[in-house]
Amino acid sequence: MVSMKGISFAYGSKNIVRDLDLELSPGETLMITGPNGVGKSTILRLLAGVLIPSSGSIEYGFPEGADPRSRIAYLPDSLSCYRSMTPPEAAAFHAGIFGTQPSGLSIASKAGVDLNRKISELSLGQRVIVQLSIILSTGPDLVLIDEVLHSVDPYLRGLLFQELVKVMEERAPTVVMVNLNFSEVENLVDRVIFMGKEGIRLDDSVDDLKAGARMIEAESLSAGLPVIIRREVLGRNQFVIYPFTAGEEDVEKPHPMDLTEIMTAFMEAEYVVDSGTKGEEAC
Repeated sequence: MVSMKGISFAYGSKNIVRDLDLELSPGETLMITGPNGVGKSTILRLLAGVLIPSSGSIEYGFPEGADPRSRIAYLPDSLSCYRSMTPPEAAAFHAGIFGTQPSGLSIASKAGVDLNRKISELSLGQRVIVQLSIILSTGPDLVLIDEVLHSVDPYLRGLLFQELVKVMEERAPTVVMVNLNFSEVENLVDRVIFMGKEGIRLDDSVDDLKAGARMIEAESLSAGLPVIIRREVLGRNQFVIYPFTAGEEDVEKPHPMDLTEIMTAFMEAEYVVDSGTKGEEAC
């Protein structure tokens, strides 16, 4: 189990992560999401060892004496690695560091990548394909993927997810991804963490989220319901409630929500300064 305890990190005088506690179970797939600037990518960099926390500790649960970085695959949003090399050169260099066999770059070939060109000369989507293929070839126990999939077209995203699922089935690594395209990962992730301005606002399984979130159209609601956001659409009030308990009085036709709708509601609530119901349970 990977455990982050009391983690804080700041860029200069700006605090990005404060007193973060987070545990990752072996084999689970976790999505971290939230508005810009709340520390999502910073958490991945801390887990990858790219950044060192100013306070707190990270325990990986790897065998004693092992360098955690040798068991971690990290795909950053910058994609700056190995830019002066061709994909086969980069694969061989990476494998030499980790003592593994070089990636065969099969998905890069399927994606039509010219393996004789330098990585710096490839398109952004092609660089994502190449680097994911390389980092997954080392047999990692922890896979960290930052928000880069939006730069890849639907066909290439399909190839990427196929490769990731293959690794998940073969090795069952812990996977942490920063993502804002919820519909594409809804059936892949087990757990969602929503980061708000004040830290972790939500930490639940996808199944619990979908079972417990409801959208209700009504003039008003009884006091005590946990309203995430209230909005007005075509002259009618919409309330997003989480967690919703079946059998709530005075509630008619609660509509189930998919992951995209749920996360959009949480995101909207973060951006709304004062909607009149944000953070309230009485409506």
